[in-house]
Amino acid sequence: MKKTILIFALSRSPWIGGIYYRKNIIQMLLQNKKILEKYKILVITNNKYVKDFECFGEKITIKSCEDRWVLLFALLFLPIYCIKYRVKYIFPFKPYAVLKLLQIIPVSWIADFQHCYYPEFFEEKEVKQRNRNFKKMCNAQNPLVVSSQSALADLKKYYNAERKNVYVVHFTSYIDEELKKMAKLDKKMLLEKYDFLNKDYCIICNQFWKHKNHVLVLRAIEVVNEKQPENNYIYVFTGEPNDRRDPDYIKTINRQLQIPGIEERVKILGFIDRVKQLYLMSEAKFIIQPSLFEGWGTVVEDAKKMGKKVLLSNIDVHYEQKNSNCIIFDKEDVNSLADAIIDAFNCKIPKVMQSEDNTIEYSKVLEKIFE
Repeated sequence: MKKTILIFALSRSPWIGGIYYRKNIIQMLLQNKKILEKYKILVITNNKYVKDFECFGEKITIKSCEDRWVLLFALLFLPIYCIKYRVKYIFPFKPYAVLKLLQIIPVSWIADFQHCYYPEFFEEKEVKQRNRNFKKMCNAQNPLVVSSQSALADLKKYYNAERKNVYVVHFTSYIDEELKKMAKLDKKMLLEKYDFLNKDYCIICNQFWKHKNHVLVLRAIEVVNEKQPENNYIYVFTGEPNDRRDPDYIKTINRQLQIPGIEERVKILGFIDRVKQLYLMSEAKFIIQPSLFEGWGTVVEDAKKMGKKVLLSNIDVHYEQKNSNCIIFDKEDVNSLADAIIDAFNCKIPKVMQSEDNTIEYSKVLEKIFE
């Protein structure tokens, strides 16, 4: 009888990127025959995220609960499900003594080390909590996953972690179901709702957190306008305009929007449906990813999957993640980004859905973890 890998997606945090990450990992597991010969996949998540995992159909089992019961559910039902489904691994999960008693192996995951580079973007309490959690994971002997070689270097640099069982697991975006739904969208309705679809536009798909560096894009628009006064370029932003760690950040964004020549070119859509977001990405001239810091960006993987041109900030992980469709600019140099924007808008980029998929290749690392 097969044992089970439990994908833990139960959280009180609204970080949608973490849900997409787990979804991509599940697709990697399901594409690996050696893993499927030994294991079944169980997902435990919040009710509101169930739809994100339903695309896998009967290939996985899903258990869920309401947000307000997350903590109670984890304490009471998690052990029950672990016994019932003969769980051998929980991913991602921190090491706990009770798991050892149940002979369950937690596989920990550190997404990035942003707080080490930009502690000012966090509350002091959160920095201390992250350090405690990371040290606990580094000192344990269970498998530990990081998403990039860049993160692995940071692990050694900041936590002196020369430990065994550390694995770099890249992921690709699993958006096959979304691409199918895109083909069925009412294009006329979308044209009416998003009037910029018949114009030259680029898109920035990030939550409005300070490290996502939206301000650089807004400043670059001003420079583009100076260099090309007659341009009609549109800049589309998706993502919730709120940074819980710095509530004043959106005020900085709004001040920048008030500069003449900027507000009329900017469309802030807020948090939108995933299928519509991907459709807007597919129709854009190009995508901008201006982040000051990333672990392994889902937006970049989405773009690669759809064969889109991407302007990437010059952080280490972007050099690691980029392909031939990516152009690097200086994350602190407004002129560098402005020049890249002008070049990208003026370049005729064919809308070809040339899929790039390294899922099976990347999944081979998971074989070593889930033995």
